[in-house]
Amino acid sequence: MLFISTPKGALGFQTHLSVSRFFAPLITTKFQHSSKMWQNEGLGERCALCLSLSAAVVTGDSWEKSILNSEIPVLVEFYASWCGPCRMVHRVIDEIAEDYAGRLKCFVLNTDHDLHIAENYEIKAVPVVLLFKNGEKRESVVGTMPKEFYVAAIERVLSS
Repeated sequence: MLFISTPKGALGFQTHLSVSRFFAPLITTKFQHSSKMWQNEGLGERCALCLSLSAAVVTGDSWEKSILNSEIPVLVEFYASWCGPCRMVHRVIDEIAEDYAGRLKCFVLNTDHDLHIAENYEIKAVPVVLLFKNGEKRESVVGTMPKEFYVAAIERVLSS
């Protein structure tokens, strides 16, 4: 057996894995690359962890323009590359981004890279989804929830 530890993230969590030597190179490579972004022509920067095609990456540098100054409501998933449940939420957010295209913008923010944004919104654990309208936080969904929870929060924001 081989033990692999991921770096301690901004929220104070560290992941330890116990794997056979056969799988170690695959897992290690995934962890080394999971915090990187890839560029998709015409779609902007995307999360390499989930290879998301619908939800764009937002950073501290683009936060004000993309979130606070958006003319339409915005959904932001706060995640970390080491977070397993975040991967499940990524899939739901991608579906929502497609379902609400033109009425809602969807973004993902890596809390390990932009801790100051997470701290400003008192994010203590991930995944957390925040919904913004007119630059103000209107709704939040904490943890991994069924799609219906996110949709209900979105509908409340859209109708307000």
